[in-house]
Amino acid sequence: MLIGGNFNNKCKKLLVETGLLSGMEPGKNISVQDLNKNLEFDRTELRGYLEHLSDQGYISLTTIGGPFLYGHISLTKRGLYKLEEFQK
Repeated sequence: MLIGGNFNNKCKKLLVETGLLSGMEPGKNISVQDLNKNLEFDRTELRGYLEHLSDQGYISLTTIGGPFLYGHISLTKRGLYKLEEFQK
């Protein structure tokens, strides 16, 4: 899935939810299944957004497995900085 050069709204929602679940703590593992409870993206859509956020350096894909392919992700320092930009 091509997302394009813009940081779209769904990626933003996903990153914000990651920040909330991690307590804004980079490196803290977050269950992808828990992450998607409020977002309700389908598997293919979610995987594409996670890979895009990982490619941009905002999250780390830390474990493989589970119903969404990735079991856990974690926020990176770059992802934390991006979240702080949203608050400005």
